[in-house]
Amino acid sequence: MAPSSKSERGGPGGKRGPAGAAGGSSAGPGPRGRRDHVVRQLDRVKISGQLSPRLFRKLPPRVCVSLKSIVDEDLCAGHIFLGFSKCGRYVLSYTSNSGDDDFSFYIYHLYWWEFNVHSKLKLVRQVRLFQDEEIYSDLYLTVCEWPSDSSKVIVFGFNTRSANGLLVNMMMMSDENHRDIYISAVAMPPPRHCPGCRDMALAHPGDRQAHCLRHGFMLHTKYQVVYPFPTFQPAFQLKKDQVVLLNTSYSLVACAVAVHAAGDSSSCQILYERRSPPAPCRRAGCVLPRPEEPGEREGAGAAAAQTLAGQASPGAGQGRAGAGLSPAVAKAKEFVADIFRRAKEATGPALAGGGSEEEEEEDDGGSGATGFECRLPPIPAAAPPCSGPGSSGRCRLHPASPRGDGSPPGEPPPAPGPPCAPSTPPPEPGYVNYTKLRYVLEPGEPAAPEEEYEDDKISLPFVVTDLRGRSLKPLKERATAQGQYLTVEQLTLDFEYVINEVIRNDAAWSRQFCSFSDYDIVILEVICPETNQVVINIGLLLLAFPSPDEEGQLRPKTYHTSLKVAWDLNTGTFVTVSVGDLTEVKGQTSGSVWSSYRKGCVDTVMKWLVPESSGRYVNRMTNEALHKGCSLKVLADNERYTWIVL
Repeated sequence: MAPSSKSERGGPGGKRGPAGAAGGSSAGPGPRGRRDHVVRQLDRVKISGQLSPRLFRKLPPRVCVSLKSIVDEDLCAGHIFLGFSKCGRYVLSYTSNSGDDDFSFYIYHLYWWEFNVHSKLKLVRQVRLFQDEEIYSDLYLTVCEWPSDSSKVIVFGFNTRSANGLLVNMMMMSDENHRDIYISAVAMPPPRHCPGCRDMALAHPGDRQAHCLRHGFMLHTKYQVVYPFPTFQPAFQLKKDQVVLLNTSYSLVACAVAVHAAGDSSSCQILYERRSPPAPCRRAGCVLPRPEEPGEREGAGAAAAQTLAGQASPGAGQGRAGAGLSPAVAKAKEFVADIFRRAKEATGPALAGGGSEEEEEEDDGGSGATGFECRLPPIPAAAPPCSGPGSSGRCRLHPASPRGDGSPPGEPPPAPGPPCAPSTPPPEPGYVNYTKLRYVLEPGEPAAPEEEYEDDKISLPFVVTDLRGRSLKPLKERATAQGQYLTVEQLTLDFEYVINEVIRNDAAWSRQFCSFSDYDIVILEVICPETNQVVINIGLLLLAFPSPDEEGQLRPKTYHTSLKVAWDLNTGTFVTVSVGDLTEVKGQTSGSVWSSYRKGCVDTVMKWLVPESSGRYVNRMTNEALHKGCSLKVLADNERYTWIVL
């Protein structure tokens, strides 16, 4: 779970002068590695689309600043400096405080320092991370910024080792198979006060934490992962602006966080944008239901029943052949077929046009369940079923005409188009889980009781506050916000459901499959924001029977395979990309299986890698060097070629 950061560490060691402190090489003579001419490196930029941060290994002293010269020692005591923000305006640091005994927990604070080359660092913001969480071990911290969203940062905290055994036994904390993940999203300080921030400053004079909600919110959550612990992939998890993908070991959760002003339309939605039902049918003959006239539907209902009943053969909606039919369509066909069967039993082989009152009531009851219907003109009882103008038989609805288009003489030809059919909205897949909550500061109508959210085992729990520590309250779905409000969207993909569905429908070895015992998920790619597709690879350890071609006693064996799936963030649905073959696990530990699997995922990612513009990257700042027992040499702003020498 530890991040694989590529933070700039400066050059190799050796004597350091004013320029050497910024990563220069040793002053003594010796062989130097071959380096391409700077013009060749610039040509390489045109091909790759990215400027290497190590293009210049030395910077002139005028852009190298010593940290001691821009911050007072007593002011920065205990601070671990992480790096520059993406805009280059701020330098970020953090502190961790804990007591002397084993039962005290760590408290983390994040700091923003305004940076100017020729002046001291100015502290502009200080926040506490991971609100009220009791953290009993030092955490790996990673502060990230989205490619184009500069309104907030997101902080990941996770431990790679559990607390000491005494705490595990006494306080039931994490063991070696579980790790806690802590997340905080914090608004960035504004470069200048907006009208909302000015109003807050006037209302709370002297309070530096008084900001509007857009520039002063904090959001916290926590979840637990299990072995094999998910890989940390910020380049993919934050590739879509305002959205973070969280692998909880059991599901992939896409979370979107945004602040809106009062009066914004409810269409301000980042995830699951295609959830709204389609417009009602506007084709000729499709009208909303209205009170029936006596005998109006007798002939039409009978003919329509006979036509649809011919299509609704037994088992039409069963098995793989009927997988394309929605449950609503299959249920409607079964209902019509049942009506036709009852009518045939009551009236004999020939379907009577009038029908019985009981049949009419049943037919009315069935159509009343739908919100609309396609009305057909009445047909005499003896008329055969209509098969359209292209059929070999004659139909009273489509008499012959000189034009040959099936329209009555003297009338214009019908406009071409598909046949009128009930435009019922497709049913929402049962595995789609989407929630959207709005949070406000103003005292208003609270949402449903908190127990309702606490009982939700699928969505992640969030704590939302402002910088002054006041909690934001969720609004009811139809309540109107009076001021700014924060929206939190969650779209969840359940891994075990996906595994079962892919094996059942798309695996050639599905008949051999018995059960799966463990799985690991790696994100391979997040396609462009227009398509919003997330491609994941599911590594699977499973029990299956050997192939029938193999000789010997047929007993289940342990196999490894992988399933590639594309998840659509617009619809919440997934499609199978590929299903791997079964590879028998012989004498391997699960650790070695997952190690080779993740190495294969890295190879796949490198094959699929497409260079992007230099500005489309996820900025990362970590304390990984601290956990390795070393320190960064410089804090590098590679876009503006400015270094702070530590």
